[in-house]
Amino acid sequence: MKKQWLSEPAGRFALSLQMRLLQQSLAAWPRRGARLLEVNCGEGLFLPLLWECGFDVTGTEHAPDLRARAVINAAARAEVEAAADDCLPFEDNDFDWVVLHVAAADADALAASVGEALRVAARGLAVTFWNTASLPGICRRLSGRKTVWPAPGHSWWRVWRLIKAFRTGRLTSLSTLAGPMCTWNRQCVAAPCNTWLRGLPLGAWSVIRLDMAPLRPVTPLPLRLGRGRLRRPEPALEYTQKHLVPPLSKQRKNA
Repeated sequence: MKKQWLSEPAGRFALSLQMRLLQQSLAAWPRRGARLLEVNCGEGLFLPLLWECGFDVTGTEHAPDLRARAVINAAARAEVEAAADDCLPFEDNDFDWVVLHVAAADADALAASVGEALRVAARGLAVTFWNTASLPGICRRLSGRKTVWPAPGHSWWRVWRLIKAFRTGRLTSLSTLAGPMCTWNRQCVAAPCNTWLRGLPLGAWSVIRLDMAPLRPVTPLPLRLGRGRLRRPEPALEYTQKHLVPPLSKQRKNA
């Protein structure tokens, strides 16, 4: 994120709600011994949070100045590597979970970054982005502001359809900062409205989480063999040190 953005009250307020929403969005992911990759980690403001959640965290950032600050903010709790979001230096399925912060400005670059994140993710992907279809986004365009947010914005519907087209699992979404930017201040009496309706794509900052479909279960052996090929159950014999004791039904017949 840009230093100028975080130096403003709106930026600091937004960051606090972003951290809260990201933590809530990833709450369903198992984290004991799980590896998580944060793509476009910026200056590493989310790295300590993800580490405290229990993940083994690695961050990637392309810009050298941001990457240097990310190393400082990570404080040895996470690894930070140089990489572009459309060319990650990792093997397929190398991480359990991936968090991708969208930095692409156009649809083609967005598709490339999402596809690359899915390549290295084995269990799930969370995509965070600024939603231009939100009320704050609409107000921003009407006011003529173009460089207010610290990253390029995309319509929630575009990102949702893009991820859904991969057909790799189940999608869920949360958003925050639903109120106008004039309410992005803790001193504002209307500030609580920014946390309302988080389950709807109305907020300026959204997280779309993809939980990949589990592997198909193996068919049990009896179902694959069929009844005709299975041996019928036989009565068990009880064994003692002296002799074999026949089943109780045969003992009654002999008596």
